[in-house]
This record gives sequence, structure tokens and C-alpha cells, in this order.
Amino acid sequence: MMDFIELKNISKTYNNQEESALREVDLSIETGQFIALTGESGAGKTSLLNILGLIDQPSSGEYLFEGISVSKFSEDERTLFRRQKLGFIFQFFNLFDSLNVSDNVAIPLYLNGMKSTKALVREKLAQIGISELQDRPLNTLSGGQLQRVAIARAIVHKPKLILADEPTGNLDSKNALAILELLNRLKKEENITIIMATHSSQASNMADQVYQVIDGNLTKIAPLTIQAV
Repeated sequence: MMDFIELKNISKTYNNQEESALREVDLSIETGQFIALTGESGAGKTSLLNILGLIDQPSSGEYLFEGISVSKFSEDERTLFRRQKLGFIFQFFNLFDSLNVSDNVAIPLYLNGMKSTKALVREKLAQIGISELQDRPLNTLSGGQLQRVAIARAIVHKPKLILADEPTGNLDSKNALAILELLNRLKKEENITIIMATHSSQASNMADQVYQVIDGNLTKIAPLTIQAV
């Protein structure tokens, strides 16, 4: 069976090839997996997410998405790919303060040219459990609520892959656990593949598979066994 995502000998260098962010990374991921990337700051986790999200291009190697080589896409092709196939979740939410909850969630739909968005936005807010917040301004929400809005925005256009960069890093332990449980539920309900960069052992414990990034090298490690608190 064809892998959903396959990276072959992916390397990324900066500063005229003097600094290596990734070193000949090989990675195969099946549809519907929840993958955690762990490692110290600067180890290469964000560089790997940026390549998976077609925000950056590898210096060498090949990235296959559903069997299609996407690592050499043009800028227009990468933009269309991100809009249609991917959802992004960030540590600091990256929401628009001038828009209310519903309008923030609808942004991917507008970018994909959809004119009728209200019903789909309401559906996703209900799925996330925040229907009552749909008309609220962002400055009235807690951190946990803001991250739920960001998750609703990430899944509203039915992407195949969610890339999450420290999604619990700005939350207390209770809200962090709630967000992780929500992502795990959405993975099953939507059959979404999730790749998450994290420093949290609690977050890693939710994953199907954990990879450690050290100095640009990727190593598969066994998922941790930690009781959630």
C-alpha cells in the first residue's frame, strides 16, 4: 500500500550550505496517523514542519504526498496545495484579532473560493464544542478557547494533513490535555493525519508514533507511557 507521506533523503541547509537543519531524513507516514516530533529548540523540528507544509523547500531529497512529488512545486502550486490539503495549528494561535470567532474559522473557506460558509463554520464549531462562541470577539476568550478556534479553522476545509507546531505550548496543563484529547478525537472522526512538533511528554504520549529530532537527524522512538494528569 502506498504511504500517505514519504520523505526520501530530505536535507535542508542554510548560510551557503554551512548550516544543516535536516540531514538526509527518511520518513513514511500512513493516512490517519498521529505523529509527534520531539527534540530541543533548534534541532530541526520546525524546519521539518515547514518542508511538510510546503512553506520551505528542501535543499535535496524528495517529498511525496499521496504518491505525487511535491518538493519541486512552483510557488503557485505550493500555495494551492496548502490551501486545499493542509491545516495549520500554532502555539500562539495566529488568529485575526479584528475578526470574531466565526469569521476567523471561515478564512480557509474564503481562500478556497467558497461563498456560502456559515453552515460549515457552525458545523465545525459544534464539533469542536464551542458553538456558543461563534459571535464572540477574540479578546473575550481564554487561551484554551482560542486554541479551539484555531483548530476549527484548521479543519473547516477538510484538509488531509494537520501540521501542529507546539499546539499546547501556550496553555496550562488542564487545557493542554483537553486540546490533545480533542486532536486525537478529530483524527479518528475525520481520518486526518496529524504531525505535531512538541516539547511535551504529555503530548508525545497521545501520538501513535514518536520521532526524535537531534541536530537535523530523525530517529523513531517508542511512544512514552505516561499517565495523563
